[in-house]
This record gives sequence, structure tokens and C-alpha cells, in this order.
Amino acid sequence: MNCPQCQTENPAGAKFCMNCGTALPLACAQCGMALPAGAKFCMNCGHQVSSALAAPAVAAPERTSPIGHSGERRVVTVMFADISGFTAMSEKMDPEQVRSLMNSCFDHLVPIVEKYEGVVDKFIGDEIMALFGAPTAHEDDPMRAMRTALEMMDALTDFNEKYDTNLGMHAGINTGLVVAGGIGSQGRREYSVMGDTVNLAARLESASERGEILVGPDTYRMAAPLFEFEKLEPIQVKGKSEPIQIYKLLGHKAQPDRVRGLAGLESAMVGRDAELAILMKLSEAVQAGLGRAALVIGEPGLGKSRLIAEWRKVTSGPGAGRPLRWAEGRCLSYGQGLAYHLLIDLLRSLIGVPAGAGEPETRTALIAFSEELFGEGAMDVYPYLGHLLSLKLEGEAEERIRMLDPQALQSQYLAALRRLILALAARQPLVLVFEDIHWADPSSTELLIRLLPLVSETALLFCFITRPDHDAPGWKLASAAREQLGASLAELNLHTLSDEESRQLISNLLEIEALPERIRALILKKAEGNPFFVEEVIRMLIDRGAIVKENSRWAARAEIENVEIPDNLQGLLLARIDRLPDDVKHTLRVASVIGRQFSVKVLEEVLRSV
Repeated sequence: MNCPQCQTENPAGAKFCMNCGTALPLACAQCGMALPAGAKFCMNCGHQVSSALAAPAVAAPERTSPIGHSGERRVVTVMFADISGFTAMSEKMDPEQVRSLMNSCFDHLVPIVEKYEGVVDKFIGDEIMALFGAPTAHEDDPMRAMRTALEMMDALTDFNEKYDTNLGMHAGINTGLVVAGGIGSQGRREYSVMGDTVNLAARLESASERGEILVGPDTYRMAAPLFEFEKLEPIQVKGKSEPIQIYKLLGHKAQPDRVRGLAGLESAMVGRDAELAILMKLSEAVQAGLGRAALVIGEPGLGKSRLIAEWRKVTSGPGAGRPLRWAEGRCLSYGQGLAYHLLIDLLRSLIGVPAGAGEPETRTALIAFSEELFGEGAMDVYPYLGHLLSLKLEGEAEERIRMLDPQALQSQYLAALRRLILALAARQPLVLVFEDIHWADPSSTELLIRLLPLVSETALLFCFITRPDHDAPGWKLASAAREQLGASLAELNLHTLSDEESRQLISNLLEIEALPERIRALILKKAEGNPFFVEEVIRMLIDRGAIVKENSRWAARAEIENVEIPDNLQGLLLARIDRLPDDVKHTLRVASVIGRQFSVKVLEEVLRSV
């Protein structure tokens, strides 16, 4: 177990860190899930917890370490959420009652912020200020903030029903550059953020009406592929010469668009011909009735998902052989603590219902799917799959799961999924794609490891896509596939594009013959062979008007050599940096001041002097 304070790896059963003495939290030996003090069984996988390991759980370390920093520039998403209705209640209720009710309301709302790994910066009366991206960054912080706001709206509805109140909520969300660090007097300093980004988020909250969530332009740009918005009239903000375009968040998109890629600009896949050929051989083997597996490994932005999309496109084209049945399970970046979330997403894909589908629609689809596939034997599968999907079961289905303990229930999940996969593969060659398993939850990982042997039994292809994150729970799945599947497994390690391949990608996207050489060189320098970076640097130049299309040709409109890295690239990089030990992060901060290239001796000298 890694110490939450100093990250030292401690032996199993340790109650205190052998390096710094910090009390270690209780964790399940089977799946690694953090557990509360006194737990006898894991609430994630049902594994029995040894009493010898029942050390008191400790709270997550407070945000004290960053306070010593004089301040760091970060891209952060700030949310202000105001709870309306307490003022009216104060006129009719005792202040103690109002205070108690307000605290109960926050007890319902704050866990949602924490679920998405945000941080409540402060409470201002009946208002919550939350940060996503400080002190720890995630590459999808704007999306986390909007999911938080939407779920808080739903939670407040439940709160009103429970307490017979009529509270409302309105919120403002904005993304941008802030200065983060200790703020306050020398004797009393707390970690917080400052800057125009915070001011605009507060202004958006003030401009919103009850039930509305308003977002700023940068938040909208990053989240538009995943959420529905209504464009509103621009608002004038103090200190800004021009009105600010704002948007009202309406909800999740039923069919999300691609998060990556450039609207209106397309390119053939570049630099992945060899990997595509390997995947094609695997699908041909499965079409012939054999079982296979693929493990696709690569750093963020190298085109893992694009490779799979191209593979699927080719196998669905004319002359592609026996048709394949495809299903996908996607991991959530905040999903390692959500039990079975990867398998739930896969099951939804198999039965054809989106993640946002309600319970009646999901239940109807699962019943029809089970009966069509198993006939009279549907009841041997439906109760367990329905319970996995958190459906309300009735009659015989409810009776079958009522007396099962967590371990027995997990065994039934496994048996039902095994029967389901075998039945589907018997009808049609089956390809199951698992995206981003570096974010997989431990319970899904354990069951998938036990499903790997199906490759030797039927026309099935497992495809696991991951970053090379060896410390993630999902990496156990990659290791197990290597150990169990032997020659049935093909491992593909994606590398950065060569300079020539990067030039080809830029040419495909921007008709490079019409682009000045200095702009081409700048894009190549910034992107460093990463296809996603290539696209994002081009997107930034277009968004900022640095290059524009005139008469079907791209032309430079501004001096662009000194443009900064786009916000979403900063988020991706910060997310990786924030996971490093404090001494390594300190070294990076010093190195960033020196410059892009330097000798180790120069860095050593500067480190000694600071």
C-alpha cells in the first residue's frame, strides 16, 4: 500500500508508514478499495477483511502541502453554486433549525463534488465554491464540474422531497488560468485560487436564475461534444472591454460527439499501418471461429481510439468477410471507486441502451434481450444482470438475489456474463472493446480476468486499450492477459509519429502547401509527434485567429511563434505532473523557469540556490 502522505510503498498489513509514520487507511486485499474503519467485508467486491488489517481509516490529507508555494499558474474550472430559499425560511424558522437544515443540505451536495474529485474551496453563506483542477488536475475537469452541477440539481430535488422544503439552486462554471496557492495573512493562509476565471464564474452564478447552470466560453468549447447547451446573449463583465459569450447547460447529450478531432477538418490515419494490419489478422481469425485478444498501449493522444475506429470501419466495409458484432465498455476517469462501472457500460452497449437511459427503458431492453437470447432460460441470467444494472427487481427475479451475500452475488455476475458472451459469440463472431482500462475499477478488473479463458472456447476477441500506467488497478488485466493468453494475445505499443508522418498529418488537415513554413515548423515543434497535440495546436491557432481560411487556402493572420499551449493540453500535462512526488514536482517547477532545454549541471546549481 502506498502512503497517502509520502507515497512510500509499504508491505501488506502495515498500519503505519515505515517512512513517515502516517497512519495507513484500511484497504481490501482483493481489490484495493479503501474501506471505513471496522469494515468486515469489502463494499466493492465482497472480500472478507482480515481483523489483523483492520487499522483505523484516516481521512485524506488536508490541502496543506501546496500552501507553502508562493503560487502556481494552473488551468482550473471554478464552480459557484448558490442554494436559494434559505433566506425566506429564516423568517419563519429558528436560526438553529435553519443552520441544521443548511448543513443537512450541504451533506447531500458536497459528496457529489468529492465524487468527481473536486474540492470545496469555501462556503459563502448558502453558496458553495468548488474547484476542479486544483490542487490536483484532471484532463477532463470542465466535464467533471458540469456533471457535478447536474447531479447537485437532482440531489436537491431529493432533499426537498425528504425534508418538505422548496430550495432551489443556480450555478456558474468557468474555466481558465488562475494563480493557485496560499492566500491570507502570514499567520493564517489557506489554499485557494485567484484571477479573472474566478470572477467570471461568480458573475455567471449571479446572472443565472433558479434551476440554471451558466458556463463560460472556454468551458463550453471543451465540453460541447458531451453536453447540450443553449447559446445566450453575451453579458457585460466589469473589467472586460467586450461582452462575454455565455451558454446555459441543458444536460448530457444522448449521442455524444467525438471529444478529439477537428470539426470540418479530416485526415486519413497516419503512421499506424502496421498496427492496423495486426488487428485485421486478429479479426480474420475470429471470423474463422478462433478466439483472440489485443492489448493496445500508448500515452495520451497517440491515437489509440482512432486506431480502433479505423479497424472497425475497415472490418465493416465491403469484402470484409463474416460480419462481426461489436460492443464497447468505456472507463470513466473518476470511476476507479465505482464498482463494476466498466462492466455496466459494456452490458449497456450489448443490450443497446445509452448510459443516460432511465430504468424503465433499461429494464425493457434487458428483458427483451434475455428472452430473445435464452428463451425459457432467461431467468437464469436476467436477475443477476438486472442487479448489476441497479434495476428494481420483482417476483422470481427479486427472490433469486435476495438471500445472496456479496461474494455469491459476484459469482452469479460472473456466471451470467459468461453465459451471455458464449451465447452471443455462438451466433456471430464477437468483438468486445474496453477503452481506457487504466481507469478501470477493481471489481470489473477481477471479473474480466476470470473471463479471459473464454478466448479458448469461442469466436471472441477481447481488445483492451490502456495507457502504460502500471500502478493502476486495470493494469492487472493487462498483466493477466499476458500470462494467460500466450500466442492468442497481440500486444501493440503505439509510439509518437515521425517528423515525416507529423508533416503528413498537418498536410492532410491544413493543405500544407498553402501554409507558411514557419507555421508548419511551429506546429511540429509544439506537437513533438503526438497526433492529438498536432490537432490541438492547429485548433488553438484557428480559434485564436492566428490562421484563417481565405478562398480555400490557409493564411497566417498574426504573429504566432509565442502562443501558449492550449488549455486542454495543460490539463492533460498537469494531471500527470500532479501525481508525482513533491520533490519531483519542485524540480519540474525550477526546470520550467530555466527553459525548454538545459544541462543537468545548470539544473543542479539552480536547485542548490533555491
